[in-house]
Amino acid sequence: MDLALQLLATGLVVGSLYALCALGWGLIYGTTLHFHVAHGAVFSLAAYYAYVAQKLLHLPLLFAVVLAILAAAASGLLIDLLLYQRLERRGAFRTSIFIASLGLLILIENTLAIVFTPDPMRMDIGVLNTSIILGPVFLTYLHVVTLLLAALGYVALMVFLKRTRWGQAIRAVSSSPQMARTIGIDINRVHWITYAVGSALAAPAGILVAMDVGAEPFRGTRFVLVASVAVIMGGIGSIPGALIGGLFLGLLENLGIWKLPSEWQSAISFGVFLLFILVRPRGFFGRTVKSAEL
Repeated sequence: MDLALQLLATGLVVGSLYALCALGWGLIYGTTLHFHVAHGAVFSLAAYYAYVAQKLLHLPLLFAVVLAILAAAASGLLIDLLLYQRLERRGAFRTSIFIASLGLLILIENTLAIVFTPDPMRMDIGVLNTSIILGPVFLTYLHVVTLLLAALGYVALMVFLKRTRWGQAIRAVSSSPQMARTIGIDINRVHWITYAVGSALAAPAGILVAMDVGAEPFRGTRFVLVASVAVIMGGIGSIPGALIGGLFLGLLENLGIWKLPSEWQSAISFGVFLLFILVRPRGFFGRTVKSAEL
């Protein structure tokens, strides 16, 4: 029983990381319909931004994290501005945009590997590495922060979408780009904001993973794949669905290794996903892609 509770707690922590990444990816896809696999590159970049800010610029950890999140948001915005929107202006098909995104992911990850080597780059996290005991469960303060940030990220995103002018514009574009354009909403500017916000949501996940096990150049690929699975399972266009999908996959992977070898983690997630979409191809809360709402 103690092992099951420990795996449950660890699963919630991992699921929180997946959820943060999925919230950002789901926001971007639901608004732009770009299958933005370069989201994984932003995840990895955020980790290295934090590492460089702390270890090379000698900034305090909190300042390094804030700077890394801002830099990741700017990176996401630039990807849309310099790549996706240029392709769209030239009439590129969505498949071409996807391939360009995949190419950018590979380019950035390999550049990071050349500059920093493929070895993990570890950060100094001080007291966050201290273990705490909650009944039969062992966690670190970093794990608790991860859980809190996932909850905070979800609440902040919902408030932003429902209570701010730009959030309402994002929802309008997600619901009907043509109608949004008719009433005077600048679609390109909405896409910029969407990429900045979505990237800022993925950034804490990358930074938290770097704090825990070190920054690695290729880790973002797996996270963006799991994030896309979480969004599809939760339902395209559903922010609560992205959160639930991420938490579900984290729990599934960690509880699955209770009886199976750890090498089966990814196979468990993607195997269940394949079975799930055969039964519910639109996910728990999703609608058709063209009418997805946020």
